[in-house]
Amino acid sequence: MKKQPILVVEDDPQWQKSFDELVRDAGFAPDIKSTFEAAAEALAERDYAMAVVDISLAFKDHLHRGGVKVLQEIIRQKKGLPAIVVTGYASVELAVETLAGLDDVQFFRKEEFDRRGFIQTIQKRAKTPSILDVLSEREREVLALMREGKTNSQIADVLFVTVNTIKKHTQSIYTKFNVNSRAGAVAKAYGQDR
Repeated sequence: MKKQPILVVEDDPQWQKSFDELVRDAGFAPDIKSTFEAAAEALAERDYAMAVVDISLAFKDHLHRGGVKVLQEIIRQKKGLPAIVVTGYASVELAVETLAGLDDVQFFRKEEFDRRGFIQTIQKRAKTPSILDVLSEREREVLALMREGKTNSQIADVLFVTVNTIKKHTQSIYTKFNVNSRAGAVAKAYGQDR
């Protein structure tokens, strides 16, 4: 099974190496970026389980706040992405600036870095994929209408397509979920088969 990616935004090569190892130890795949621009592009192109963000992304300028811009980009893109913020230059003002607007964030100081706590935080807070992620947008629409108890004909009418098209989408859902009935697909998607 492919490991879920975690975005790591860090400019220091030594910390990049450490985060690479720690993220792998936590059971995830690190995707390391060193600038705001690279991180913003990655966020737009890929879904992540979590972001690990250093506040200062300029090795020689510790007042640099590129990491705050990354966190603001996460908020702007409405990713709902949990984040771990790391910094070697923590202050109350910086913490307030960093944490404002984020729903799920943890703060680690590099001077007191706790490797075990960091790994546990990743394992506890990283987003888990939904079974619905394997479906196309149209298949999700079909599944939602199946959940309402609609027939193929009724679903076709709602979506303005042919019944044969709905049959193809339904079969694709069955294949992706490894089930052979509407009830099985709905139960698997919405957790009723536990």
